[in-house]
Amino acid sequence: MAKSRVPHIRTGIYNADDMTAMRNAIDAVCSELGVRRTDRKTRERVAGHVMRSWADGRRMPLNLVQAGLDGGTRLDA
Repeated sequence: MAKSRVPHIRTGIYNADDMTAMRNAIDAVCSELGVRRTDRKTRERVAGHVMRSWADGRRMPLNLVQAGLDGGTRLDA
């Protein structure tokens, strides 16, 4: 497996449904936090938390969004 830019996350092969679920969670979190599409750094950080949740087996939409929010609210940390 290839390594991603996000620490402790390994990229894998995701099917279209997996990608859609993660993308929807990332978009929901970024919308809630007011993160613009052009803010690539913040979006990648949120995505990393969503992907970590997915990798840990917490794949329900609310789990994915919560993981993204947890990561997104610590953006200045």
